[in-house]
Amino acid sequence: MIPTWEGLNRLGHSRVLKTSYVWLLVVPTAARVLKTINSPIVLSGIGEGLRFDLALPFSWRLFYFSAVAISIAGIIHTVACPQLIKNFKTYREFEFEGRGLSYLKSYAENLRRFEFSGDAEKVMTEPHVRLDIPKEWLADVFYQLYNSENVKHRIWRSLCLLLYIIGLGLIGVVLIQNFIYVAKAVWDGASL
Repeated sequence: MIPTWEGLNRLGHSRVLKTSYVWLLVVPTAARVLKTINSPIVLSGIGEGLRFDLALPFSWRLFYFSAVAISIAGIIHTVACPQLIKNFKTYREFEFEGRGLSYLKSYAENLRRFEFSGDAEKVMTEPHVRLDIPKEWLADVFYQLYNSENVKHRIWRSLCLLLYIIGLGLIGVVLIQNFIYVAKAVWDGASL
């Protein structure tokens, strides 16, 4: 099942995904610095010499490509997600911002062929904006628009989800590799 824009918005604002953008800067910078250093570096005078191979760790590369996938998903979300979904999570937020029927009428006019039902239809078909409409009717108008907008652009939502999955999958690969490395080190140490 493809999540709604609201679900993708929550996923995109998770702490893991928000911090992944750092790798877009760290990895290329580290790669440039390491490229200028002759590798391996051997420190003689300590036993047979300590040898340091300076190469970009494989996990950093995975973090970088993860951040690229997540960044592209974020760009898609920014461009394709309907404004009503980006601006408001609930009717309460909409109301708190001081928005009203005129905002919703203006928003609905910019949509192609949107049909309201029930009390919302009565409110939206009146030629002028009434200020005395019941709060429940305004909430009904909001949620009919919101729910319709929340499932728009199925292809973009699918692509956004796929890129988030790829990004999280690459992070998962690094976590699994690290777990295996530590488990093996503990197991090898226990068998001594």
